[in-house]
Amino acid sequence: MAARARPHIYPMRVLSLLFVALLVVLGLGCGGAPPEPEITLVVSGQALIKVDPRLSWEDAFGSLRPILQNADVAFTNFEMAVKSEVDACGVPDEYVVVLGEPRLAVEQRPGNSGGPHAVDATVMGFLASLGFNLMSISNNHAWDLGDCGVAATRTAADAHGVAYAGAGPNLAAATAPAYLTVNGVTIGLVASTTSHDQRDAIHHAVNGVWTGRQDDWDRNLAAVGEAAAHADFVIYYQHFQIDLDEFDEITPGEATGDGHIRVDDVAGWQTDFARAVIDAGASMYIGHGHRAFDGIEIYKGRPLIRQLGGLAYQGLQPEIGYYDQYQPWEGVLAEITIRNGGVVRIGFIPLELDEGDAYRSEYGDVGFLSRRGLAEVATGDRADSILARLRDLSAKYSTEFTITDQRAVLEIRPSRQEEPFW
Repeated sequence: MAARARPHIYPMRVLSLLFVALLVVLGLGCGGAPPEPEITLVVSGQALIKVDPRLSWEDAFGSLRPILQNADVAFTNFEMAVKSEVDACGVPDEYVVVLGEPRLAVEQRPGNSGGPHAVDATVMGFLASLGFNLMSISNNHAWDLGDCGVAATRTAADAHGVAYAGAGPNLAAATAPAYLTVNGVTIGLVASTTSHDQRDAIHHAVNGVWTGRQDDWDRNLAAVGEAAAHADFVIYYQHFQIDLDEFDEITPGEATGDGHIRVDDVAGWQTDFARAVIDAGASMYIGHGHRAFDGIEIYKGRPLIRQLGGLAYQGLQPEIGYYDQYQPWEGVLAEITIRNGGVVRIGFIPLELDEGDAYRSEYGDVGFLSRRGLAEVATGDRADSILARLRDLSAKYSTEFTITDQRAVLEIRPSRQEEPFW
């Protein structure tokens, strides 16, 4: 007769350890399970400022200020080049106060064909005073003042305690992630530009991703992987400012004069890249460039925010009335709740930017520029219209919002792979 199997008797120590482990898993120990770390991240569109608003206005961004200052992390794209405090990077003092004139000589504007978006370091200080502590400095104006402007922008950010990514003394430094730790949570940022500046200029010290360039693609995905290995939450920001119409002069597969290779579907290329950075380890993707916002997509439980519109648009040009409706005078602010390394909730706050018609006639060029194009929280019919458009643009990505009290809310459920097994 076959011998009966003897029951396995666990030693008392092993049983005790198993019991303790079960209590931890079920949250039944003293005090229960530790709370998941949670922070608030506020994300805005581009900040393009010509004159420090504090020169003429006591409460610029007044309705946004408490939202930004109550956040743990506030992010924007610094779409300017800071002038060196030593030599102003060759920019005449009068440049910022005269609309469109004087245009700089070629040797003084290596990155921009018209005139640079050149600002004093006080503008960085102004944004930092609002609560912005994380920035992309990679965009089509980052190299407007060449190496001098890149260095001065970085110096200003360092002086005001702003973490940044996207530009540096060389391409490797420009591509490298930035890190910011708040409340025990480390945020990683990788930032790039996809624009129509000259590739050799922008790639010298500004991280770029050109269409059809696998080396750009691979370099940036590697940076995302590096950030994911060292941070709890990774943001990928892409300043995206091209469209298919700009490829009209070449056939598919040919290279443009600025180094791009034509692709038939620019929006599709952006989507493919955005999903690739998520696959590489990014927690969310933020795109910006066109002067209007676009819809929101949830990919593998992670948000792809293609456009947010503007935070500030004080450009020297265009003249009032030049742009069509919505461009660039409307936008949204995204208030993001991050828990346990993922986005669980996004609140969208509608913004309107004052084009400045009344201010130009009343205050002249200096006063006009100090107030033009600064966002405030939209109200009434304007707010309803902005949120309705955000809802409609997001519907093509099967993304649905709850809209109440002139706010849109998106609840995000983790993907199946990210849900706890218990």
